[in-house]
Amino acid sequence: MIESDIAFILLFAYIGGSLKYIDSAFDDGVFNRKLALILSVLTGFVFCLVIALNGYTAGIYLGIVISVILAGKIDNFAFSLITAMVLAGVILLGAEGLLYVNILTLAVIVLTSFIDEIGNDSADALKTSININKPAGVKGVLTDLYIRWFTFRCTAFAGLIFLALFADMPWIFFVAVLADEGMYQFVGSVAGKRKKTTDTNPVVQVD
Repeated sequence: MIESDIAFILLFAYIGGSLKYIDSAFDDGVFNRKLALILSVLTGFVFCLVIALNGYTAGIYLGIVISVILAGKIDNFAFSLITAMVLAGVILLGAEGLLYVNILTLAVIVLTSFIDEIGNDSADALKTSININKPAGVKGVLTDLYIRWFTFRCTAFAGLIFLALFADMPWIFFVAVLADEGMYQFVGSVAGKRKKTTDTNPVVQVD
């Protein structure tokens, strides 16, 4: 049981890290785009595998996919490929009777993840503005809390806590999504450091 839980958490962590690697490769050019494309294919398969596991994982990751589509975040070929693979996987699993989606989980994650995606954009804009003129006092504290909340996509975690407390969702799913976000932030931190180095000492990237 412990081994299967660890493997489950590692799958979620892989998805989070892979998505951020791909995002940073295409948006910031700090990672290799060819590797990012290879990862996108593998990530598409892992997405489908996780969605097929049970109704909760299907609700969580289909909810995330739907929310990023609604927020207009599918902005490069690699993400489009992953999305196409997931949608194709859902159709095939559904046709074979192998797909079960927990509808409440899906609805909660679509709503909370969409809020996080929109809030994350505004938090990024606020980061830029406060570097120029940081608000003082209570306004500054609230601004900092707002940025941290949406940087770490806490609305979705609040939704998961709600599901665990009131809808009998096992806590392992909360831990797994925490691993996803943790790896996403870790890779993002590495990408940020590389970008600073590249901006200071520009080099030509070879894909």
